[in-house]
Parts: sequence; structure tokens; C-alpha cells
Amino acid sequence: MNKLKLWLEQTMMISFAILVGIILEGVVYCVFMGDDLASFNLTWMQLLSVVLTGAVCSVPTLIWLTDNDLPKSKFIVRLILHCIGLYAIVSLFGWFFKWYVHIDGFIMMTVIYFLVYVFVWIVTLWFHKREESKINKALDDIRDEE
Repeated sequence: MNKLKLWLEQTMMISFAILVGIILEGVVYCVFMGDDLASFNLTWMQLLSVVLTGAVCSVPTLIWLTDNDLPKSKFIVRLILHCIGLYAIVSLFGWFFKWYVHIDGFIMMTVIYFLVYVFVWIVTLWFHKREESKINKALDDIRDEE
């Protein structure tokens, strides 16, 4: 159940961050490139691709980064492989779902990818710290009762 919960959390965070990235991309194109903001729209296929990307990108996290007994050097190697693997998945999905057609779109997708990657790590660490604090508080309350 714990892995399912982690997978769902990661899927939601990644999908949300991708949607925020898409919105920021639209704003950048509107402000700096003169695109009409009213012409910006998302099709159901694009929304589905965002959720699928989030779901597929959550799987390597469960495979590579849930082992807590790793030395720091091995964790860093796995983290780098994780980042590269997810970038490959996102690039493949981007090509397949036509998120970009030209090199400038690919560059924008790359920037958004790394922003999403950092965002998801920050939020994940925050969630786990918050959960850890709740557990510690509950343990302290149990000790105080004894």
C-alpha cells in the first residue's frame, strides 16, 4: 500500500507540475513572443498525455529511489540515472504526443522538465518531513502518557 501511495503522490505532483509548466510556457510565449493568450487551448489528448507522463515517470521512482539503505554515493548515482531516465521518458512522450515540433519547443520542454523535476523533489521532501513530524509528535504524545 505504501508504494501505491507513493506512486499516486508522485503521479499527482508530476502531472500538476507539468500543467503549471504548460501555463508558464503559454505566458512566456504571450509576453515575450506576442502570441495571443486567447488562442491557447489544451485538447483532451494533451491532458491525457500529461497524466500518462506523470504515471509513467512515477514508476522509475519506485524502482530506483525507494531503497533507504543506500550509501550516499550510490544514491547520487541512482538520482542521476533517475533524472536522465525521466528526461528520456518525457522527451519520448513529448515527441509522441507532439508537445513540440521545432527545436525551440524542445528547448522549452527541456527547461520545463528540469523545473518540474526540482519542484517534485522539493514537494516530496516537504511531504515526507511533514509526515515524519506527525509520527514523531504522535510518539512523543504516547511517551508523555506513560
